[in-house]
Amino acid sequence: MAIARNYNSIRLVDVAREAAVSLKTASRVLNEEPLVSPKTRAKVRKAMVRLGYRPNELARGLKARKTAAIGMIVKNLSNPFTLSAVRAVEEVARANGFIVILANSGGDTNIERSEVESLIGRQIDGLVIAPIGGLRSNFADIIPEGLNVVTFDQPLHNKLFDSVMIDNRRSSKNAVQHLIGHGYQKIVALGTHPHRFTSSQRIAGYREAMKAAELELRTGIVEQEGLMTSDWIAEQVFDLHDADAVICMNWVCTMLVLRGLRKLGKRVLEDIALLSFDDFDLADMMTPTISAVRQPTEAFGYEAARLLFERIRRDFTGKPRSILLPTKLILRESCGCVPLV
Repeated sequence: MAIARNYNSIRLVDVAREAAVSLKTASRVLNEEPLVSPKTRAKVRKAMVRLGYRPNELARGLKARKTAAIGMIVKNLSNPFTLSAVRAVEEVARANGFIVILANSGGDTNIERSEVESLIGRQIDGLVIAPIGGLRSNFADIIPEGLNVVTFDQPLHNKLFDSVMIDNRRSSKNAVQHLIGHGYQKIVALGTHPHRFTSSQRIAGYREAMKAAELELRTGIVEQEGLMTSDWIAEQVFDLHDADAVICMNWVCTMLVLRGLRKLGKRVLEDIALLSFDDFDLADMMTPTISAVRQPTEAFGYEAARLLFERIRRDFTGKPRSILLPTKLILRESCGCVPLV
């Protein structure tokens, strides 16, 4: 008759007794340390299987101050950009035998700092974070020595950590120049959070393109996304500016513009041209299809995770690195282009 065992109650000392070795030897086998003969190692491994021994990974991690886990903090989990980056980081972490502990700051700097503190308390081996504020960090002062951190989407002022980002300024400038090339002159730029690095750089690119073409600057910028409603969008685009084109500086703005136009009974392209900074699912299925600046969303995650694990494995120990990823202008119907079939 088989004896039922509570696997959670099996201890390493039980394995040592079963294999007729010392506890120290069993511990060396468990931790894959040297100084154990192949024959003894095999005997201990067989005892572990026979007893159904499962090591307490959390306890082992706390003892070694390592948990085989990295943290990842993002600003908005509902954003398609964020989800692609998260999946990529998880994939790289999994390939390295790590798990990802995910946290959402919700765009709140106090929550961001609190989540960083919480993850540090969990003894994570590294952190990937999309910072919220401007170039000044809200959390760098609480990062313990030796914890590897990689930022993505925007850098930090004093370049404390490795970073992965795009050239927001150039990408926005190129997009606006494309609209100007179609003959549009009353081009409105709509965005949020003007003090964030990404927003400020995209608006700067818009300004450069408009000034070079000697066109009037027309911007609608609010501090918080929650204040930007479809009614506010409609007022900005039509009542105040009578625009002939609009460039939306993020995915949220694009969705609100589309809703605002629908409320007003206005049609994309026929009444106003539209270009989105951020491509999105179904953009190529809408009528008309939506032109967009496509960010390399998965590459953000892959590159950030790659830099982090190079640090964790100590494959790289040099000064902070900065990777600039390319964007792509996806030309569809909403800006006036005839898309390639």
